[in-house]
Amino acid sequence: MIDVAAFQRDGYVIAPQLFSADEVECFRAALARVEAGEYRTGRRPTLDLPIPPDPSALRKIDNAWWADPDLASLATDKRLGEIAAALLDTPTVRLWQDQLLDKPPTGVDTGNIGWHQDWDSWKTVASRDAFVTAWVALDDVDEVNGAMQVIPGSHAWGHVPGASNFLGTDVDAQLARLGGEPRHLCMRAGEASFHHVLTFHGSGPNKSKRPRRSLAVHLVAGDVTAIDEGEGWRHYNLGLLQSRGRGVGDAYADDELWPVVFRA
Repeated sequence: MIDVAAFQRDGYVIAPQLFSADEVECFRAALARVEAGEYRTGRRPTLDLPIPPDPSALRKIDNAWWADPDLASLATDKRLGEIAAALLDTPTVRLWQDQLLDKPPTGVDTGNIGWHQDWDSWKTVASRDAFVTAWVALDDVDEVNGAMQVIPGSHAWGHVPGASNFLGTDVDAQLARLGGEPRHLCMRAGEASFHHVLTFHGSGPNKSKRPRRSLAVHLVAGDVTAIDEGEGWRHYNLGLLQSRGRGVGDAYADDELWPVVFRA
């Protein structure tokens, strides 16, 4: 079903078509509701950027699945979980978080996503790097409307301290410092790419007149536990775990916060 060897070699892989046109249309409608502040579950997402709103900038909403049952069905879809389990070689996969990403068709650099490794955001709260991201395209994506780019093989570099900047807009300068030859992941709506937690990825502006919407679904092996290391900002999942009376050494295993997406 998925080319595990290619993922291990390149740090990413594109899956066969997973979602039908009808499913994609359902997800697009849910995305629009959440962006408009309509939360059908009565539960707000954890983060909605930018603050203040900027129609020329990338819209990023964390844990959009909290707010809408149709986005929840996408973020917890067993098809994503089964692929993640194969890539992570683990029997149980949970949802770590999702991110709704809407890149406006303005052609300006405020719509960019800076080069980064996902692990840079999670390494101080997670016991090991057993994560994979499923990036689900809700529109056709190509070089013109800002398809995600990856640096093939960059997962083999390990964690590169200080090199990640998700909100960075000067992606060319970032890339010059990193090196490597980027590759655009051109996909049709309903397809999904999967990338390693250490793979450098980012994207340029949407220079088209078309939308560029996606849901990034971050998935984690079920045995990953909480740590508390480093100084400064901590990913909010540690605080959520602590709010349930648990903490360092405990698994991120609360079904309301990190539901099981696949179990062998």
